[in-house]
Amino acid sequence: MVAVDPMKEQRIVITGSSRGLGLALADEFLSRGCAVAVSGSSQASTEAAVRALKEKYPSARIEGIACDVRRLEEVERLWERARQLFGGVDHWINNAGVGQAMLPIWEIESEEMENITRTDILGVLYGARVAMRGMAEQGAGFIWFMEGHGSDGRIMKGLSVYGTAKRALRYLAAALAVEARGTGVAVGTLSPGIMITEFTMGRIDRSDAAVWQRTKRIFNILADKPETVASFLVPRILASHANGKHIAWLTGRKILVRFLAAPLLKRRVIEE
Repeated sequence: MVAVDPMKEQRIVITGSSRGLGLALADEFLSRGCAVAVSGSSQASTEAAVRALKEKYPSARIEGIACDVRRLEEVERLWERARQLFGGVDHWINNAGVGQAMLPIWEIESEEMENITRTDILGVLYGARVAMRGMAEQGAGFIWFMEGHGSDGRIMKGLSVYGTAKRALRYLAAALAVEARGTGVAVGTLSPGIMITEFTMGRIDRSDAAVWQRTKRIFNILADKPETVASFLVPRILASHANGKHIAWLTGRKILVRFLAAPLLKRRVIEE
C-alpha cells in the first residue's frame, strides 16, 4: 500500500502532455481538482497547451515545464521544478514517446532508430530514475508507464523498433515494481488501446486504397478518442493504492464485444 492521502490535492506530472493522450490526461486530472505540470518537448508546444487548459480551468494550478526526455538534465529539471511549485509529486506519468514510419527494420533510417530508442526507452529510464529518487525521498508516490503496441509481445509488420521499445517498457515497469518494494513508492502500467491521434493517424499508409479501407474498418470498431480513454484511466489512477497495478482500457473482452456489436452499432471515429 502507498501512503498518498486521497483527500488532498493530487500533484501530477505528465511527460509528453502538450497534445494527444497526454493533454487529455492533463485535462481530466484538472477537472478533478488536481495540480498538473504539463510538459511538451518544446517550450512553444508546452505554452500552447497550458494556455488552452487555463482558458478551461482558470482557477486550477497548471504549470508548463518543457522537457526533452532524451536529456537527463531536463528530466531532473522537470522533477525539481514541479517539486518546488507543488511541494511534491504524487503521480509521475511517463507518457512521452515517438512512433515510427511503417517500414521493415532494414528500411528505417538510423537516425529514426536512434530517436525512437532515446525517447521511448532511454527517456522512460530517465523518468523512472528521477521520479523514483524523488519519491523515495518524499516517502510516497506513483510512477506510471504508458504501454503501446508490442508491450504484450504481439508483432505487427512495420512496427519493429517501436514495438521493441514498448516491450522493454513492460519489463522495466515490472522490474521497478520489485525494486520499489518497501520504499513507499508504487509502480504501475497504463494500457490505452487504439486511439485517434496525430501520433497514430500520421503513420498510416493510405496509398493502397484496399489496405486503408481495412484499416479504417478496424479503427472504427476498436479506436477511441483520447478524451474517452483519459476519462477511464484518470479516476483509476487516483484510486490506486497497489504496487504493480495494471490499468487497461481496451481489454480482450471489450474487443470481442465491439466486434460482435459492430454490425449494429456502426461506430464512426474516422469519417473520411
